[in-house]
Amino acid sequence: MTDFTPAARVLPQPLFHWHIVVSHGEILCTSEGPLHQALPLWQAGACDAQLASHYLGEWAGKPCGVHHLPIRVDLPGCEWRGLRSLLGVVDEPLFYLIGRAMQVVNWDLDHQYCGRCGLHTEYHPQDRARVCNSCNLAVYPRISPCVIMLVTRGDECLLARHTHHRHSLYTALAGFIEPGENAEQAVAREVHEEVGLEVGNIRYVGTQSWPFPGQLMIGYLAEAYGGILTPDREEIMEARWFHRGQVPEAIPPAETLSGQLIRTFIGME
Repeated sequence: MTDFTPAARVLPQPLFHWHIVVSHGEILCTSEGPLHQALPLWQAGACDAQLASHYLGEWAGKPCGVHHLPIRVDLPGCEWRGLRSLLGVVDEPLFYLIGRAMQVVNWDLDHQYCGRCGLHTEYHPQDRARVCNSCNLAVYPRISPCVIMLVTRGDECLLARHTHHRHSLYTALAGFIEPGENAEQAVAREVHEEVGLEVGNIRYVGTQSWPFPGQLMIGYLAEAYGGILTPDREEIMEARWFHRGQVPEAIPPAETLSGQLIRTFIGME
């Protein structure tokens, strides 16, 4: 059971009890974490900067909001931290909350102007949306659905190292769902494109919000039944089969869906 109850509508706007502060893609943190009961910016006289504030929902039964600060202020006892650096550091419900805060701020910043006619957009009076009053285009926060799949072969699983990742982790394969596909079709296509294998017996495991920058990860186990293992070298640097008892230590943490898929396979008999 989480401590957070999200809200998709923006009205009525409550007086926030909890505050999250974002600036230039980072979160303001104290030694107690990224969630503040008193807004430290106001205490430091930074309220002269125009804040864009958004209601996120309730944390522990109290209203919570995020504030975007266009001009970063350095405060004693505080530091600005990237969202990824908090993965596995804060509890999972709190990470989902600050991930939501970052996605709402990014949506607001990215849609100040209409993508159809170029005019300035306004907030919808009730929904979390920005609306163009000229051409009536409404833009809601957008989530990109992705599949992430651990390919198996008996007691072995396929782990890959990605070309563009900074960390040399062995992880599951993943990719975006294309228009017209269902999730299972995307699993089969992505595996074939990335490593040249054919898969079947595709089994759903679970989902995870992944705010880098705004994905919904849909996790699967899939059995290989054909093809020749051939990493595409553009996205996949290396792909290898590992026995469930010899999986390398350099895998994603358990807080990630990829890490959960691998650990699920390791624990299967």
